[in-house]
Amino acid sequence: MTPDAIVFDFDGTIADTEWPIYEVARDAFRAHGLDFLLEDWVKGIGLADNKSLPELLEDALGAPPDAAIVQQAVDRRTTWNDQMVMNPGVQAVIEVARNAAIPLAVASSSPTDWVEPHLDRLGLLHHFVAVRTRDHVDRGKPAPDLFLSAAAAVGVDPTTCLAIEDSKHGCAAAKAAGMTCVVVPNRITVLDQPADADLLLESLDAFPYARFGLAR
Repeated sequence: MTPDAIVFDFDGTIADTEWPIYEVARDAFRAHGLDFLLEDWVKGIGLADNKSLPELLEDALGAPPDAAIVQQAVDRRTTWNDQMVMNPGVQAVIEVARNAAIPLAVASSSPTDWVEPHLDRLGLLHHFVAVRTRDHVDRGKPAPDLFLSAAAAVGVDPTTCLAIEDSKHGCAAAKAAGMTCVVVPNRITVLDQPADADLLLESLDAFPYARFGLAR
C-alpha cells in the first residue's frame, strides 16, 4: 500500500543520538567506579519517561553524584550535539515522500526543545507537517498517543500511515496506533529488536520503495 503519511521517530532513527548519549552515561558511571552495561541501557530506549543521568547515578550510588563529573558529561553532550548527522537513507526517504506528495510527521519521546532545534540544524524541519513530542501527549511510548497525535495533526487515519522506528518500544507504540511499522535498529537497539515489526532493515538505504508504491 502507498501510505497516506510517513511518521518518523527522531532519536536513533533520523539521527544517531543514542550511542553518544550512552557513551557519556557510561563514562560518567565509570568515573564513579561503576559499570553501565549496554544491555541495561537498551531496555529504556524509546521510552518517554527515562531518568536523567544524575538520577541514574544517584540511584546506583545511593548518594548524590560528583557534580564535576556530571558537568563534564553535560559539556560532552553539548559538543556532540553540534556534530550530529543524519542516518543513512533518511534524506532519500524524505525526498521520495515529498515528490509523491505524502505528508511527513515526527513522533518523538523527546521534548520539543530537543527535537525541533536538531531537525532545523539538519535542514529537515521544514519538511515535516507536524512534529509531535512528549510535550504534546499525556502518555509517551510505548503508548500509541504520539503516533495518534501525529496522524491527527496531518489529518489522516493512523491505520493508513507508515511509521519508521528504531526501537522495540517505538514499534509497540506505532503498532498500537494501527500503523505499519518499519524498524531500522541502530547499534544499541539491535540488541533488543521487536518481534512485531512489519519490516526490519539494516539501513534506510535499503528501504523497499516499490513495496510501498513509491518510485525513487
